[in-house]
Amino acid sequence: MITRRRLMQQGVGLGGLSLLPGCGSIREYFQPEVSRTAIDIHAHIFNGRDVPIVGFLQQVILRDPHAPVDDMPISEGFLKLLTKIMLSGTPGAAQELETLNTRGFAPLSEPDVLRRDEQNVAAGLAAFSADMGQQTAGLRTTRTEEEQVFDQIAAEVGQAGLRNSLQTPENQARILAAQIFRPDNAGALTQGEDRSYRHRSPFIQTIRWAGLLTRPRVDILAELGRLYGGPTGIRMFSPSLVDFSAWFSTNEDVTPLENLITLFSAIAKDYPDALVLNFAPFCPLRAALEAEDDPAIDTLRHVKRAVLEEGFAGVKLYPPMGFLPAGNDRVEITWAPRTPLAGGAALDAELFKLYDWCAENEVPIKAHANNSIAAGPNTGVFAAPDGWRAVLDRPGLKDLRLNLAHFGGFDESAPAGALTTGTDWEESLVEMLEVYPNLYFDLSYWTDAVDPQSPARPRVMQRVSALIGRTPLMIDRMMYGSDWSMIGRVPSHPQYLAGVQTALGDLTLDEAQSERVMGGNAARYLGLASGGQQRDRLAAFFSGHPVYEKIFNS
Repeated sequence: MITRRRLMQQGVGLGGLSLLPGCGSIREYFQPEVSRTAIDIHAHIFNGRDVPIVGFLQQVILRDPHAPVDDMPISEGFLKLLTKIMLSGTPGAAQELETLNTRGFAPLSEPDVLRRDEQNVAAGLAAFSADMGQQTAGLRTTRTEEEQVFDQIAAEVGQAGLRNSLQTPENQARILAAQIFRPDNAGALTQGEDRSYRHRSPFIQTIRWAGLLTRPRVDILAELGRLYGGPTGIRMFSPSLVDFSAWFSTNEDVTPLENLITLFSAIAKDYPDALVLNFAPFCPLRAALEAEDDPAIDTLRHVKRAVLEEGFAGVKLYPPMGFLPAGNDRVEITWAPRTPLAGGAALDAELFKLYDWCAENEVPIKAHANNSIAAGPNTGVFAAPDGWRAVLDRPGLKDLRLNLAHFGGFDESAPAGALTTGTDWEESLVEMLEVYPNLYFDLSYWTDAVDPQSPARPRVMQRVSALIGRTPLMIDRMMYGSDWSMIGRVPSHPQYLAGVQTALGDLTLDEAQSERVMGGNAARYLGLASGGQQRDRLAAFFSGHPVYEKIFNS
């Protein structure tokens, strides 16, 4: 199985395109039944209009977090292609909201959605071909490099030499897109059945993933439900919005946050097949700059509106963008296009304003806690669990509801052997569980554990088992999460839920313990398991929603 850090770094550079694995086969798998209270606590359903694509791909998704920001092991020609695809036919928030208001929820069938993905990928390929040699903002690429990308796609899908054929560029793009989406099993799928593609390398899967992000957000949500939901699957999902623009050197248009909050609220209110528990983003750098420009502005206004009025369930933070949970007065931000005059101390002021408000209003926080998606040089280390001690030790914040996401990769692990101190982030987090009563962690993007053939699986499972044996409290704080749609880049992502269930069994969790991991713990973290401000807000917002009523009021 491929981790988030290794996925695209192993052979998608300009000189390494030919090193990518070839097409392979995917094993048959089952879609497990889960309790009706199961919750996917970590997901995303944003599309290509909602992120600054060049910065998102260049500085976050496809860059080694330990490397300088301008050290790009990935072909910038490939980034240019992904950018073209992710903006081809991709609806904006206003357009999607208008569609929902006029037509309601009428998701396309899975074959129809894939046909639209294929059309959008073809349009992106055609635009890429027509634009070869032209510069795209934020990228430095050449025609030769772009031709190599095009030729690599053609070679992988059995169309070598296509660029030099007599076909028009538009026809070449349609031929390649048809091969990229060529299935081994045609027709409609049953719930949980895997769409098996002829060409399955990470390179080609990433192109299909870019096509996924051209969909309306509600169709990305519907795909999440098709993969892991349904009548006997997960019925509650917690997607997080993101706000990255202030950290990126690129200047790109993205959907305004206020528009996204309106759209995601409408989806949550009326989406009939699942309970959608959105998390609003908070960027302390943006907040500090807003406060500097206008001292009277309420920098929490979007968070407050989302939670108090629009049915959002919490707040999402991304420390690896370039900030510590606390103590930013010692951080020098050198890679962002603009920084506050007061430096990192201004970020602390905004963060503690958020923490205090969340604690007072029983609002949970979800924070990225894996050394990845770093916007600056080595800022992935800012996601370390230990950094949160300075927050939770502050008066009034010990009971803050906090989920430190992406447990179990042991990316910072010491050499094989006994557990050590100060190296494994997971070990540090587990020690913190015994001190902070509302600290949780999730298993999203737990790819090293869910694939029995992963070479890292024995080490990961041994270390998790050892931690559980030492600190059984882990079972009461561990939460299932998928990290959809980010995990959609991994060819074997349809098996994720089944793989997690198998891993929990291999850890010898009994049925009651597994149910806590799959939903019971998340219900407590979200404030849904008992009365209080959070439960009252969500009960009022979701009153009459069929899934909410069935789970909580029947």
